[in-house]
Amino acid sequence: MSLKQIIVFLIFALLSIYTAFLNPHDSLVYITQSQSIKLPTVLLLLGSILIGVIVTVFLFWVFNFKSAFSRWKINFKNNQIEKQNNKVEALFKEGESLYICGKVDKAQTLIEKLLDTSPEHVASINLMGRILSASGKYDSAEIFHNKALSLEPQNIHALCALAEVYSKTDRQSEEIAFLKKMQGINPGTVTPLRYLRDTYVKQKDWKNACILQKRLLSLMQGKNDERKKEQINLGQFLFELGNLSLQAGNRDKAISKFKEALRSYEQYLPAYLSLGDAYMESGKKKQAIKIWQTGFKKTGDKACLIRAQIELRDSDTYKEIMQSYEESLETTTSEDRSQLVLLLSTLYIEHGLPDKARDLLENNPSQHPLLHYLLLETVQHSENGKSTPHFELTRDAIFSISND
Repeated sequence: MSLKQIIVFLIFALLSIYTAFLNPHDSLVYITQSQSIKLPTVLLLLGSILIGVIVTVFLFWVFNFKSAFSRWKINFKNNQIEKQNNKVEALFKEGESLYICGKVDKAQTLIEKLLDTSPEHVASINLMGRILSASGKYDSAEIFHNKALSLEPQNIHALCALAEVYSKTDRQSEEIAFLKKMQGINPGTVTPLRYLRDTYVKQKDWKNACILQKRLLSLMQGKNDERKKEQINLGQFLFELGNLSLQAGNRDKAISKFKEALRSYEQYLPAYLSLGDAYMESGKKKQAIKIWQTGFKKTGDKACLIRAQIELRDSDTYKEIMQSYEESLETTTSEDRSQLVLLLSTLYIEHGLPDKARDLLENNPSQHPLLHYLLLETVQHSENGKSTPHFELTRDAIFSISND
């Protein structure tokens, strides 16, 4: 019972008590001018209270009916709106399914009908923009996506779709602006950062790509395959940044970036090769050799050993390279083994170990018979105290096929 109804009831009750107090004897109640009824005061009191209760109940019922009717009207209206929304959502999902299945024309027809009845349905407006973009109508697509943003300024789907339109039309500054806006709206999410990073990679802006890649990795937890892939990407971006420094003549900064790239991705062969080359250009031959040896151990690629072998051609510190070749032969098979045999044989010949070279060549079949034969001929001549003019050409050919 509401406060209003309680107050009405109390008014009638107090009125009855007041009347009884003023009339302690029987009360004469006139029905008409000539007809009256004599009632005991107590009965009059009880009758007044009864009338008060009846009036209060009646008012309570009237007010409840009015509220119930208002609620029914609101519920009816809400049900109608919900039915309309469900119908719109069902049509939208059907249109989206058609679009995903490649039935673009049918999807466009359906979404156009939907927008005729619900012109401010943001998801449908975005979908129409995507449909037009897929058809190459980028100007029209942009209009629809902008309309969606005017209705919902922070709609992530519209921002993403519009950035994609700018990407397809080579409007990179606008694309970056929208991607930054997406990232600002969702600072703790990975997807906007990936889009923005890919844009910088497309522009070969390796500095910004590295910055975003590090932020991206900070948001990714654990050591799953996806994070490992992104770690490899960071290594590649840092390597490219190192190359830019090298081209600008800043060798020290390039060396720093190559090292950072290897800390991110320790199996990235180009970083080992370039870091060794940078050390060689700086006159740090020992560091270069060490880096190439480490590169071979980490990647198993012969290019590292070949670089070291070339630089140690006239040096007495060739034994570590020779040992690396010999250890690799024990675990390598097929074509790689054949190339290692040729490379190790040239190293033996260069440093006056023809017996070892002959044993290695004779006990291992080759997939490069001509080079194999030329090296055996070189060994034969060296044992007879003669030199062969074609050894250097043979060695260069071996280096060439091993680097392919």
